[in-house]
Amino acid sequence: MFELIETTEKLREFINKISKYNWFALDTEFLREKTYYSKLCLVQIQAGDYRACIDPIKIEDLNPLYDLLNNPNITKVLHAAHQDLEIFKQLTGQVPAPVFDTQIAAAVLGLGDQMGYARLIEQMLNVSLQKTQTRTDWSKRPLNDAQLEYAIDDVRYLAQIYPVMLEQLNSKNRLHWLDKDFERTVDPETYAIKARERWKKVRGNQVLKRPQLAVLRELAAWREALAEKNNRPRKWILNDDILLDLARQQPTNKAAFSEIRGLSPERVEKNHLRWSKLIKKGQTTPENELPELPRSKKPTPTQNTLIDLLMIVLQIKAKELGITPAVIASRKQIANMIQSGKTQLSDDWRGAIVNELFEQIIAGEKIVRVDNRKVVIESP
Repeated sequence: MFELIETTEKLREFINKISKYNWFALDTEFLREKTYYSKLCLVQIQAGDYRACIDPIKIEDLNPLYDLLNNPNITKVLHAAHQDLEIFKQLTGQVPAPVFDTQIAAAVLGLGDQMGYARLIEQMLNVSLQKTQTRTDWSKRPLNDAQLEYAIDDVRYLAQIYPVMLEQLNSKNRLHWLDKDFERTVDPETYAIKARERWKKVRGNQVLKRPQLAVLRELAAWREALAEKNNRPRKWILNDDILLDLARQQPTNKAAFSEIRGLSPERVEKNHLRWSKLIKKGQTTPENELPELPRSKKPTPTQNTLIDLLMIVLQIKAKELGITPAVIASRKQIANMIQSGKTQLSDDWRGAIVNELFEQIIAGEKIVRVDNRKVVIESP
């Protein structure tokens, strides 16, 4: 059973009942197809035996909910928390904290990297979740019983696996491994809108030269700011293909803009002067300020040999711990480490697992050899 909360009074009553708990399971349903910001449509919470679907569309004052989310003494348990927390950061200016992300915890426990919620629940509880409402328009009212049951399942089972995960993490002495990951998860900078960096995510940007990338940076920043201001999807302002064409061709007058495929006469009439200024600004970017995409150099044969060796070390260590190697590091990450001249992978739990071992291998203090058809790491 669960409550459907549609008034501020009922919300206050529910929050008062669950505020005594030191953690609760949290999930949201939202839409983003027609907006820049996600539209919060439903909030699901379970604390102890209390369970509710909270309707933010109908409730006039959500401050009791926001106060609960921002209570530093209560842990918020979520799965793949980024989008949920991003919504609350946008609505309140604060990132709910502290949090526990079961997707990150699953990786540390060796259950799988980037594991989806349904698969995690099936693996831990042997429960198969229904997928009948994955295309639901959560903004429409009223929500029917099937939709609400589907939504509440996201916290019903989340509340069941959290204590089990805590026990497993403590028994393996791995709970502290999660500290830095969770710190990053609740860091407001993680959710900051960086319009000047948005050009890096424009699909196809690798075909442009640095002066063209400077123009793309100006256009993409303009699009980002306008999309945010009007709360409209970026592609509704200009899609990536048009941005690329503008950066590549760099039109100088209205007629030239009209030649760009996909630009309507109305859009050209409205924006060509602005675009011209942005293109000019990009064209006058000083040489030392031109943007550049990271170009990965191929490792040398010697570096490749060392990377291969460290990948073997990584696989051995991951197997010992019962986790997948990809959770700790990819080959690309190890290659970047070697090419940069570093000997340590990272300063979080992943690095704690392999940093010392990598340093010892690189320094020749440890070697990898085969003993009775088994690969082992030992001192020379």
